[in-house]
Amino acid sequence: MVEKLEVTEKMPTSGKVRKIVIFLHGYGADGADLISLSDPLSQQLPDCFFSAPNAPRKCGASPFGFEWFPIPEVDGSTVPVMMKALADSEKLVNNLIYEYLGKFSLSFEDIALVGFSQGTMISLNIGLRHRNILGGIVGFSGRLLMPDVLKKERKDKYPPVILVHGDADEVVPVSFLNEAEKTLKDLGVSFSSHISKNVGHGIAPDGLEKAMTFLRKVLT
Repeated sequence: MVEKLEVTEKMPTSGKVRKIVIFLHGYGADGADLISLSDPLSQQLPDCFFSAPNAPRKCGASPFGFEWFPIPEVDGSTVPVMMKALADSEKLVNNLIYEYLGKFSLSFEDIALVGFSQGTMISLNIGLRHRNILGGIVGFSGRLLMPDVLKKERKDKYPPVILVHGDADEVVPVSFLNEAEKTLKDLGVSFSSHISKNVGHGIAPDGLEKAMTFLRKVLT
């Protein structure tokens, strides 16, 4: 396991770091895949610092991308290997969060996680299980991992969540959004969701606008 994540960063347009958004990319991609979202966001969150780490593992199904954890049905790995990689990745992301908190003298509520696909899966797993309450979680085109574990580890308070999905997603079906909604409601999480019409496995303008509105709300 790598000791520290390789990160692409962007300073706030105001020059003052008061909030942080950490982008967690999808399977087979890298941090550069999402850092461009900081352009429209920085116009509305001028005091926000943006971070887009590469996942710690080379992707088993892509020679140029990275993965937060392997997918057995895709790359032939085993479930124990997948779970170990997931735990290792979560530790590294948490280390990054603590690093930023110390560096910029901020609180957990000043940080939001924004994930896409596999990045959504790890964002939800970290944010909903963390003993401290983050500012918010944005999940594009993903799913909620291990809902039974979340229910067993039920907490009194959770960060707010928004889930965004395309109804024509052929990689991670929109049915996973519906399943996540049921668990979030059962846990008492404050959440909203948005389905982009005729959109596949990607981020559509209407979904991005919903996410930006959410981030403005939770980070200001």
